[in-house]
Amino acid sequence: MTAQKTRDSNMEMLRLVAMLLVMMVHASYRALPKPTPDSIADDPLSAFLQIAVESFAVVGVNVFVMLSGWYGIRLRWSRLLELLFQVVFFALLCLGGYYVLTGTVPKGAALSVLMLNEGDYWFVKTYLALYLLSPVLNAFVQTATQRQMAVTLLSLFAFQWVFGWVFEATSWLRAGYSLPSFVCLYLLARYMSVYRPPFTQLSRRADLAIYASLCTLVTVAFFLLKWKADRGGVLLFYNSPTTIVAATFLLLFFSKLSFRNHVVNWLAVSALAIYLTHSNSYMGLYYDLAICEWHATLSRPEFLLRCGMLIAAVFFGSILIDKVRLALWKCLLSLISQH
Repeated sequence: MTAQKTRDSNMEMLRLVAMLLVMMVHASYRALPKPTPDSIADDPLSAFLQIAVESFAVVGVNVFVMLSGWYGIRLRWSRLLELLFQVVFFALLCLGGYYVLTGTVPKGAALSVLMLNEGDYWFVKTYLALYLLSPVLNAFVQTATQRQMAVTLLSLFAFQWVFGWVFEATSWLRAGYSLPSFVCLYLLARYMSVYRPPFTQLSRRADLAIYASLCTLVTVAFFLLKWKADRGGVLLFYNSPTTIVAATFLLLFFSKLSFRNHVVNWLAVSALAIYLTHSNSYMGLYYDLAICEWHATLSRPEFLLRCGMLIAAVFFGSILIDKVRLALWKCLLSLISQH
């Protein structure tokens, strides 16, 4: 999803880690009932673990966007068409799986395949907008001074935090599910990649410690706020300052690793496929239902084992299926070039 001549395996590994974190978020906070004061009082350990998973994993979406900003998107229409083909391919595949399981085709399936329903692939639609806007953002980065970029970033984040986090005064900024939030993340990553300001020069150990400390702090704070006052959900928003800072230092940690691995690069090319399968409007339902049922009926060790096996199966299965999609895309390009 970013244009790179040589893929850095450390950052490609982060791409895979980010998608794994997204799967964990969906397994904990989409599939399972969210903690309430009553559920915390009844089973504080389970609630604390669920909140901890969410706190450490919620950075996944931000990291995935920031990876594009780190290298800079290069708008190519061929790449855009390939991305759309990938989305339609997996949407049709998941629709076919739903038909096999239920014997029915849902009403509005064609709209869902084309992402024309509100709940279909919100991340992809927002990323597509970022992709189309990238030439303007890149032009700003190329012409602005470091000071201008820093002031712009601080202003944008301040606006987002006031109107989209502290007061939640605008629906189009709430929780970070928006193009403006993606723009902020993209520009922040470009700023770090281009200028390497002092906070990016810490040791890898410090980067990892900051990420872990922030996530731990959020876990404890949210647990107590939810238990005692039924509040604190904003701490787990994508546009929360703690989420953004934690994502930043997780990215910086991986940026300071250095290795080349063809297997990692081969896997990471298909990372988006993992999201397209387990977050599909139809098949994602079965992912959530399985986790929810296991949580209600199994012991904690059995539940964690089953969830781990499901996540691994979807993770690697989606990547392998995407290799078929890549082969089909190459065949399609070959046929088009012959005419």
